[in-house]
Amino acid sequence: MSKTTIKDKSAVGRLAPVHYIEEHTSAPRGSGPAESGASNGTAVAVLPWGDVVEFIPKGFRLCLDGVYTDRDDPELICGPCWIAALSRTKQGEEWGLEIRWIDQDGKQRQLNVPGAVLFERASSLPGLLYSMGLKVVPGMEKRLITYLGSFDLPESFRRRAVSRLGWTEAPDGSPLFVLPQTVIGDGLGEPVVFQPEEHSPTVRSMTTRGSLKQWQHHVALPCVGNPVLVFSLSASFAGPLLKLAGLECGGFHLYGSTSRGKTTALQVAATPWGCGADPAESGDSHVSRWNTTANALEATAAAHNDGLLALDELGTCDARDIGKVVYDLFGGKGKRRLTKSSALQPQRAWHILSLSTGEVPVQQKIEEQGGKVRGGHLVRLADVPVANGVVVDPHGQDPGEFVTGLKRRCGEYFGTAGPAFLERLIAGLPTLGDLSEAVKRDLAVEEAELVGRLGRSGLSAESRRVLRRFALVSVAGGYAVALGVLPFTCEEVTNAVAEVARAWLGDESNLPEGVRGVAMIRATIMESISQFQDASATEPTVRGKVIGYHDRMRGVFLFDKDQLAKICRGLRLDAVADELDRMGLLYRNEADRKTSRVPVAMLKTRPRFYSVFERITDATE
Repeated sequence: MSKTTIKDKSAVGRLAPVHYIEEHTSAPRGSGPAESGASNGTAVAVLPWGDVVEFIPKGFRLCLDGVYTDRDDPELICGPCWIAALSRTKQGEEWGLEIRWIDQDGKQRQLNVPGAVLFERASSLPGLLYSMGLKVVPGMEKRLITYLGSFDLPESFRRRAVSRLGWTEAPDGSPLFVLPQTVIGDGLGEPVVFQPEEHSPTVRSMTTRGSLKQWQHHVALPCVGNPVLVFSLSASFAGPLLKLAGLECGGFHLYGSTSRGKTTALQVAATPWGCGADPAESGDSHVSRWNTTANALEATAAAHNDGLLALDELGTCDARDIGKVVYDLFGGKGKRRLTKSSALQPQRAWHILSLSTGEVPVQQKIEEQGGKVRGGHLVRLADVPVANGVVVDPHGQDPGEFVTGLKRRCGEYFGTAGPAFLERLIAGLPTLGDLSEAVKRDLAVEEAELVGRLGRSGLSAESRRVLRRFALVSVAGGYAVALGVLPFTCEEVTNAVAEVARAWLGDESNLPEGVRGVAMIRATIMESISQFQDASATEPTVRGKVIGYHDRMRGVFLFDKDQLAKICRGLRLDAVADELDRMGLLYRNEADRKTSRVPVAMLKTRPRFYSVFERITDATE
């Protein structure tokens, strides 16, 4: 029997193909229903369903040319088809079926589906299988469902199902990374299969074309000398590291006027994992669009768990409250929803790093729609201007021709670098804990070096969170270089990340005054807590300069006008107070005043203070 391995890119209907491999099988075809395993006395057929022959449901016969009813006058139901395994989650729920069949071209196919589809009033499964090559006799759909649902396989035919991409552990504790078409890692024990949500976009987009060497030559190498492209590629490898590093969801928003190559940067970033074709030209592109609903974005985020989510053209988002969309998208959890029977559906969850593009910054987009920019918006999705364009070095070509050629090649060579990166990253690290420790250790070093390169040690707490994300991109790019995946030097990566970070820092002045003021207050409290005098103490509790007072009974930090002015360095205190009040961080005991009179034991008078609640230190808007 000759066998060759290929990969199918189709995802038809509500049941997406799952981690399957097709093998070409030259299945002999007879004129009638030959018995399974039967021999003519001269040769024994090697049956593709192997040991499953022992568990063919009663009332059916699985033959080399199809499934028949087991009676004197057998009827053909469908082509050769069987259940190879049963799957369920680690908790023993969401049981599914691993269906295999020989299609009408003689190729063996495989598909994992939730078992619940067997019990739909009008199951779409027969139609899906037919669309994927299984011969199904019209009128026999219900018998096909009965046949598939009647397999009673023993425990040795079990698989562990996971419903989302990303990190998981094998039964022996070793790290595994689930992708639509494969599972990366060599864990021992029960095999893991991917059983996605219906219409999962990544099943179609995360495919493979060409070799790793071809991708390196045609896509990665042309990025050398172009910092935004090098940064974007490095960010692509940072997605799987985000959770390991203990960082929250977040991203970078590249903005600038049209024709600056922003979409090209997203296409390049998409290629390590899937199709990098222009999303305007291909429905299979791994680059998504902002022009969708908030609910659809939630599903998209969940489908890209532990990976990169590339979102093109922020200006096309049809949500009225783009600020809420940003919060929800990078909050890491979806809304609670009910089923038709009013039961709670499983809540979606995800960990993503995003690259976004648009003509205007996130801040401006929110304000255009009448929203108010919060500090958390610009922490979660950091605005990075690309005023000078994405392409700096077209390698001797006309810039337009260079971009056109690179965009085309992003749709021709893709999907090989990401799996290679994961395979080499996992090798030699026995557990996810070991991998996480290594990433955190390297991140701390890279962050310190990046702060030094930028010369910005006095950043606010919010800015440090974003800078830590930049440092993770540098770590990921460095790993990809060291593992032989990115054909760059580590210096090329660190220089590119630093240059893009400088562009972001230069854009910090665009933050609203109130947002910047709150960040300055939070950073001052967190970095100089010892310089606050205890408001109830009659003797000094601070050595040196007092920068404010701490009233533990009320749970507030107190600043007089001069103290707050020094902390906020020239910002309008009214704007800062308004933002504190909006965030629920300002203590007020007079309805018409933003300041309050609070007693301080060491002061003879009762001056007015800006009284800020202690919880400002863990506010992460």
